[in-house]
Amino acid sequence: MTTIRTGTDLAAVEDVVAGITAHGERYLSRVFTARERADCNDDPERLAARFAGKEAVLKLLRPAPDDAVLPTDVAVVLDTAGRPVVELSGRAAELAAALGCGHVAVSLSHERGLAIATAVALAER
Repeated sequence: MTTIRTGTDLAAVEDVVAGITAHGERYLSRVFTARERADCNDDPERLAARFAGKEAVLKLLRPAPDDAVLPTDVAVVLDTAGRPVVELSGRAAELAAALGCGHVAVSLSHERGLAIATAVALAER
């Protein structure tokens, strides 16, 4: 049976700015992949959209509370046409495979200090 899985998240740009201000490079490298950072030029508004995207993907994967999924296991990067795409690795990829999820689609938006993302995938199991 195929089911549609969705996840949505809202992130405040000021939270990303606070993380960068408080922890600098340590925060950036723990939360975002090098490719995400390069795609965004470390712009907090764009990074907040990526953060919302990661959270939206995690919501559709629904890991157990004790499941250790690293923030960098979900990357929201730009394809060659400049569209956001999801790349899964580590535990996030394992969860997606267990659900029978192939491609995870994501939509991002940001405005007036807020960023929102919605992720959608078909699950075969």
